[in-house]
Amino acid sequence: MGGSHPPAHGAMLHCKLTGLAAFDQADNFYIYVRIFRYKQYMNVNINLRHLRYLVTLAESGSFAAAAKAAGITQSTLSAAIQGLEVEFEHKLIDRSGRRMQLLPFGEAMVRRARHILAEIEELPQYAGREVLPLSTRLRLGVIPSVAPFVLPRLLSSLNRDYPLLHLHVREGLTHSLLTEVSSGRLDAAFIAHMPSLEGVEIAELGKDPFYLAVKPGHPLTRLNEVTMAQLAHEPLLLLDQGHCLREHAMVALGRDAITEENDVRAASLLTLVQLVEAGMGITLLPKIAMDAVAGTQVKLIPYSAPKAARTLVLAWRKGAVRADDYRVLAAHIRKHCLPGLDADTPPSP
Repeated sequence: MGGSHPPAHGAMLHCKLTGLAAFDQADNFYIYVRIFRYKQYMNVNINLRHLRYLVTLAESGSFAAAAKAAGITQSTLSAAIQGLEVEFEHKLIDRSGRRMQLLPFGEAMVRRARHILAEIEELPQYAGREVLPLSTRLRLGVIPSVAPFVLPRLLSSLNRDYPLLHLHVREGLTHSLLTEVSSGRLDAAFIAHMPSLEGVEIAELGKDPFYLAVKPGHPLTRLNEVTMAQLAHEPLLLLDQGHCLREHAMVALGRDAITEENDVRAASLLTLVQLVEAGMGITLLPKIAMDAVAGTQVKLIPYSAPKAARTLVLAWRKGAVRADDYRVLAAHIRKHCLPGLDADTPPSP
């Protein structure tokens, strides 16, 4: 093509989806892709199932685990990957070591494959996007520090206001949920905002302030409010690694205020509350989780610090077809499920 230029350094191939063929019930879906490579175009015939195998292999880390997850033999998986390598005229995987390792080109293709598969997952939604909002299937991920305290109100209010909605809920850690949103296995995720969020659009749901949880009779219970300096020498109880609430609590308290050897970790807020009641330390509870202390003698004290709150958001994949649906869901959550929380900014466009 006249006027074309070779790819920029580091971008070996630029792919553009130019057509889709029909697929049968065996998932034999072929994508016909035009690829620009070194001032030439070549047609590539890609089996959708093979793209799924490639993503599964990248996520599993080995041929044995990927074959088991896909329900196929290792030889079938290996042949599928080799078929992709033949089509792309590039190696995807380094097989020379004891462990399978993606080459840089393979990593790039996995990222593109995830995007393509996510787009395929949304194809049925194109037909329904002009109908009533929240009237089709919606797969929602929710983090553990939100799910038990918000889901009861969310499920009942959605059932009342959007009876045609088929809601599927999955509880999980932030990183796992965002990976599934990116790959199209989830439509949206109800999470707390993190600085590293990429590839997603968000709608802010509200500021969730922290309260200090202490055992009954603790000297701090005499105060109407506590500050970071007053907690510098208190033994801190935190959720385990991977929970975003752990990171938010560390930021709210100041990382230097945490003595790691005194750090006792738990997998749930309910466990943290029980440990606090037993006198093992203090913790920070978000406002939406205040019900976690019901039936205990744990005392809650307002916490004052520059970052004494986390921001709850609804996140979905950038460019998602159903972005309007997700904004409707975000507005519903703000109105019906987060009483007393304020959202300072409007949803992202």
